[in-house]
Amino acid sequence: MPSAIPFPALRQVLVVEDDPYFQRAVGEAVVQVGTPWLVHGCSTGTAALAFCKAPAAGLDLALVDLGLPDLDGIEVIRAVHVRFPAVPIMVISSVCAETRVLSAIRAGALGYLLKGDSGISMTRAIEQILAGNYPISPKLARCLFKLAGQGSAADATALPRLTSKETELLGLLADGKSYSQAAERMGVALSTVQSYIRNLYRKLDVHSQTQALLRAREHGLL
Repeated sequence: MPSAIPFPALRQVLVVEDDPYFQRAVGEAVVQVGTPWLVHGCSTGTAALAFCKAPAAGLDLALVDLGLPDLDGIEVIRAVHVRFPAVPIMVISSVCAETRVLSAIRAGALGYLLKGDSGISMTRAIEQILAGNYPISPKLARCLFKLAGQGSAADATALPRLTSKETELLGLLADGKSYSQAAERMGVALSTVQSYIRNLYRKLDVHSQTQALLRAREHGLL
């Protein structure tokens, strides 16, 4: 009897974009990345929130525009992050104001791509975020470094002291290491690394890895 040929697992992506042409372009960029994808397209924030509330909803990636017709895209990012905390979220938007970029990251976004930016292709950015990296349009890098440079010495002293292991873990995560890779490099169990992560989130007052790294850079911890 011939052995069965396994079908590749179907991955799911939520695309929140009100422009139907750009929503289709984003979906086409996603399907170029590896395994087959099921694309859930939402043209409004309300529809995206309804998707998040569905009991049987599953998700592997979320791509969100900020300029939605009914809701602030930041609200959608926050809802997705709460419902699917392990799912990478990337902004794909024409909005490039510094405060909006920072708000998106604080809400749970791990990447930020400007529409029409030739510095990085949409497919490449999607590949990077799925690999655990933090893709960002080159045009936005300057503003993030500017924001990071605004942290004062007084702010730094206000943070609780990090242990040497917590600081080491931050450095490994900044280098793109996964939790399991960090555990191996540090010579500890994965559960120990997860405990360090919880402590870091509490001490830095953040809710995601991207936020933790940004806060650490703001206060000169990296």
